[in-house]
Amino acid sequence: MHLSVLCQRDGAAILEMVSTEGKELPGCQGRHQNPGHALEAGWFLLQYAARHGDEGLKKTAVEKFVRLPFETGWDAAHGGLFYFQDVDGLCPTQLEWSMKLWWPHCEALIAFLMAYSVTGDPALLDSFTRVYDYTFSHFPDEKHGEWFGYLTQQGAVSLDFKGGPFKGFFHVPRCLYMCECLLDGLLGRPRAL
Repeated sequence: MHLSVLCQRDGAAILEMVSTEGKELPGCQGRHQNPGHALEAGWFLLQYAARHGDEGLKKTAVEKFVRLPFETGWDAAHGGLFYFQDVDGLCPTQLEWSMKLWWPHCEALIAFLMAYSVTGDPALLDSFTRVYDYTFSHFPDEKHGEWFGYLTQQGAVSLDFKGGPFKGFFHVPRCLYMCECLLDGLLGRPRAL
């Protein structure tokens, strides 16, 4: 089964999970969306499409797995990406749904920069800049280093620890490294490694 099977409702939604037959599941489990996972899947699909010269998949990755979850997952009132969403606009069952977490923003930075690098569409670079501005003005701890992982919907630090069972040393360095490599490529420089 291909990741694009998560694109449901005639292309209007990326769902977190579907049935083994590729159909939308009933109830809240079937309506569940995670913008961070969709964006991460988007850049995975972009890499695959580029390696295999699949223009159709490239278009699906950019339009459905990068643009769409960003458009629906971005908090217009406070900025940042919601952690979880319900495709029908109902309150998600996850209590932390409205929080802003570090890793979806990392995935968005990679996804938009990669999508821009393969399409040259300036709107994708604008979205990268929007995510970059939010991310680097909210998550880094200027005093003690590293990034906070958990913000309130309004963007204030909710939990001040920087590591634990779910936040480890992975997403931030991978994001920074991949963005550096993508920027080097855009600038015509040799890769960082």
